[in-house]
Amino acid sequence: MISFFQPSPSDPFSPSKVFTFLFVMIGPLKVIGPFAKMTAGWDRRLKRRLAFQAITIAAVGALAAATLGSRLLQKWGISLGALLLTTGIVLFLVAMQVVMQQYATHEQAESAAHPSAIATPPSPAALAFSPLAFPTIITPYGAALLILLASMRSGQTAALLGIAGIAALVLALDVVAMLTADRILTTPAVRPTLGILGSVLSVLQVALGVQAIVDALRLLGVPALTSG
Repeated sequence: MISFFQPSPSDPFSPSKVFTFLFVMIGPLKVIGPFAKMTAGWDRRLKRRLAFQAITIAAVGALAAATLGSRLLQKWGISLGALLLTTGIVLFLVAMQVVMQQYATHEQAESAAHPSAIATPPSPAALAFSPLAFPTIITPYGAALLILLASMRSGQTAALLGIAGIAALVLALDVVAMLTADRILTTPAVRPTLGILGSVLSVLQVALGVQAIVDALRLLGVPALTSG
């Protein structure tokens, strides 16, 4: 039985690696900009309400994904390596899209940021569920990683509690980021700093996607990777 604190070729996730993946996939740097944009002009009380509603929905969704997803994984006969490979591919493709958008022309960027169609703004309750909780906080690849971790440590109470603690810490950072988004973005030099961090994070997501693919291939027993 694999221990949460003893990663092996069949279980490549150490606690620090779990935190890194979750921080990148569902962490606060992905939440600040979208939350500030969708709550522009709102009063503080309404923003706080939206933040806690969204994080509650996200936490429940993450728990449901980890429990129900791991059961479906076994029922459908999907291997852990296959799920990790899928997670890595999706993360890689999404991250590459973000990286390539940085090279889009100014006209293309403006068109994407300001669509011509005018839609009725959704209610705060609707925003809390989508797009804030899903997929801004709990991304599809983040949910897939939670399913994978829960499946790898099925029956290991201490390990599952460790994963839950790390996920709760990341979600708590998300709450702090949402509650302080306006202050963060209006602080001098913070916006360009976040832009730099965003660019670095985009590249790191590509690298994490590749790493997830490599780890998946090890789990699937690819000789060139398991022998090294």
